[in-house]
Amino acid sequence: QHRSTLIMTESFLSSYLAYTSDGEVPVCFHRWAALSGVATILERNLFIPHGHSQIYPNQYLMLIGTAGTRKSTAIKLMRSMLVKAGFSQIAAERTSKEKFLLDLLGDESSGSAGDILDKNLFGDLDGSAVHPMAVMADEANDFFGYGNVEFLSILGSLWDWQGPPYQNKTKTGGSISISNPTISILSGNTPTGFASAFPPEIIGQGFFSRLLLIYGEPNGKRIPFPTVPAPHHTAHIIDYLQRTKSYHYGRLDYSDTAKALLSVI
Repeated sequence: QHRSTLIMTESFLSSYLAYTSDGEVPVCFHRWAALSGVATILERNLFIPHGHSQIYPNQYLMLIGTAGTRKSTAIKLMRSMLVKAGFSQIAAERTSKEKFLLDLLGDESSGSAGDILDKNLFGDLDGSAVHPMAVMADEANDFFGYGNVEFLSILGSLWDWQGPPYQNKTKTGGSISISNPTISILSGNTPTGFASAFPPEIIGQGFFSRLLLIYGEPNGKRIPFPTVPAPHHTAHIIDYLQRTKSYHYGRLDYSDTAKALLSVI
């Protein structure tokens, strides 16, 4: 229940799974990629009241599977759908902590990330702007690095940031201020890659309590010549994402059934 809804005859999830059914990607990967895409494009348009805070739809997801499980296929397809739907705030596949924050702020000034951050950058003065960013990293370790505790700690803090703008100090005393950072992550990794990038001693970081690990196995299909989807099917998915962003906003409330189920969970 929210202030403005768009009634559609078929859910986005059903449409997207039908659109991607003829392929080698496990259904669970496409399902979570679809959920990530919707969450990303909604930004902070929707929220669920939760005590003194609010829950927004952004999620941190990592698809886990052995090499050849088509994690990259699922991630790259959703990335292309978001771009075609008009969402352009996508992080670089390799970045530093400073450059990521600069991209999140949306500053396009010239100069290196360090130089710009040292100029005491500030976002909108009234703190009302939303700064969204989607991380679509099919090679998760390229983005997160290996044992990068500081970067993971920042991402953990930004997952549900609310209140005053996020402040970050640089080594030389500069600062950056970002109001309403809203980050979604859809990444891919192998069990071996996960173990090498995130040793046991850093699993206690808050980032990992916010990260959903989605394990998938090969679906057994071998399709040497995948079918090219009909243009109108692709256009339908893009249009669905665009209308989701335009028409869905405001407060969501739990149904009685959802409350009962979540209480049990």
